[in-house]
Amino acid sequence: MRFFFLCYVFLFVSSFQKMTINDDDYFYKITEELIPIIHKTDKILIIQRRELDQFKKTGGDKYLISSKYIDMFLHKEDPSKQIEIAYDLLRINRGRYDFISMACNFNLAITLENISPKLAMQFVSAAIKYDEKLEGKYYLGHLYHIKGRIYYNEKAYASAMHNFNKALLSFRNDHQHNNTIYIASMYNNFGLTYSKLNKIKEAHKETERGISILQNKGNLSREEIDFLHIMKGNSGFYLYKLKNYPAAEKLLLEEFEYYKNKESFCSESIVSSQRLFDLYLATHQKEKQNQIIDYLIKTEPKLKNTHSRIVANEVIQEYYVSTNNYTPLKAVSEKLIGLNHSYYDENKRNVKKISDLLNNQIIRNNKEKDDYKAYQQKRKNLLFIIFILIVFGVFGIILYNIKKHNKREKELLKNNGKILEQNNEFQKEKIKNLLQSLNLKIDTEKAFLEYLKKNKKINGDNDSEQILKELFLKVNNLIQIDRRSYDLIIEGNIENKLFLEKLSVLCPTLTNTELKFCTYYRMNLSSKEISSLENTTNGTIRVYKTKIKSKLKLNKEDDLSCFLNNI
Repeated sequence: MRFFFLCYVFLFVSSFQKMTINDDDYFYKITEELIPIIHKTDKILIIQRRELDQFKKTGGDKYLISSKYIDMFLHKEDPSKQIEIAYDLLRINRGRYDFISMACNFNLAITLENISPKLAMQFVSAAIKYDEKLEGKYYLGHLYHIKGRIYYNEKAYASAMHNFNKALLSFRNDHQHNNTIYIASMYNNFGLTYSKLNKIKEAHKETERGISILQNKGNLSREEIDFLHIMKGNSGFYLYKLKNYPAAEKLLLEEFEYYKNKESFCSESIVSSQRLFDLYLATHQKEKQNQIIDYLIKTEPKLKNTHSRIVANEVIQEYYVSTNNYTPLKAVSEKLIGLNHSYYDENKRNVKKISDLLNNQIIRNNKEKDDYKAYQQKRKNLLFIIFILIVFGVFGIILYNIKKHNKREKELLKNNGKILEQNNEFQKEKIKNLLQSLNLKIDTEKAFLEYLKKNKKINGDNDSEQILKELFLKVNNLIQIDRRSYDLIIEGNIENKLFLEKLSVLCPTLTNTELKFCTYYRMNLSSKEISSLENTTNGTIRVYKTKIKSKLKLNKEDDLSCFLNNI
């Protein structure tokens, strides 16, 4: 049974063995290594080659996965490529490393945020579960931020605020990283949410808290300075809505001047221009309106983002409407129609491309899942067959051993029977020798008495000496007979003792004399032999035999010796 149990445990462990080595920190360190060089493709490629070399040396899947993971950073601007890489990584990873599963779902959520919010929500929720499983030590705050942002875009402002609060709490509890910019960004998100709820004072208050957090930090990084100006622009916009125009103009101008000559912040500069134009329009500052329009007319052709071009032309269109300048208004309106068509076509193409890609990935995943399930089922069936064969093998071995053991027992019993039979014959032979010795002793004793009688009648010295010599020999014979008899008695004593114990239990009414006679009957001694040993008559012996048979509840025709030998 122990062998059977070990076989079962081995099969169970083999069937459900799963990788438990935790290398999630390894992938996190690679991420931390890549973030500072996010815009330096050549340096990212060096790290990727390093991981591929490790894979070639060791053959470890960890390095293959890490090299594929780095592809995400190489193709950060290509949504289609991001989706393809994320799905490939999930397939290669197969749930082995929670960090990779979390990162892929996180990346898919960001990529699909504006294309398919519902699908993006599924991915970010899955990513949160993985990060929580990892004790939230990686990107939990950022995941709650993305989830809140999806709710915000879907106008579910209460849910958005809830997730922004969870993100803020996560950033504050993370003492291993400098999360100042992320903490400030959550207050900025609170402001945006309050603004959508038309709570402009609360929006301005929360945004100012975010601004003060960054300003109080000191030694700001380029990223922090960039974001600080975004928050100042938002704060200026809220002041504009509160009709505090001087303060609003100051902050909006600061933002505009910071972004207007930076190509990477064209979208921000256009938004800032739009806000300033609205403010100048409300305050009737035509000269400043003209400055903004001149900037937009000059910048618009350089813009690569269609949506930013639409916003810029909408501001220009509004300006021509306010000045009743119909000729350029017509041209701008026609351009806007074309841009809107282009923007619609771009979105349509992007949505179709990504939808096709997602559908293909889903079909591929389903096929791989079906293939994997079929493989797992075949594997389980094979293991079950092996298990059944082992069970039958074990039972076969057990049955064979039982049969072999029974055969050995039978042979042993047979041999023991032969040994007992031989032992009985030997004991009978000893008893015969004992009786012969006793008879010889009796004859010698009688002869000894006869010699003594002769000795009284004889007077001659020579004859007396001869008689004494013969007596000496007879006495010596008696001593030898007694020694042999003693040895025989000692040999049979243990066996007789066991026999008498069993007989006493079987028939407690037997007397000690009757028990002693039973030992004689067991030896197949005749009444004459027993009477000679006990120095009594044959009749007395027969009476004892009748009593013994009666107590043992035997019939007259039953053989007492045979009965006693079977005990």
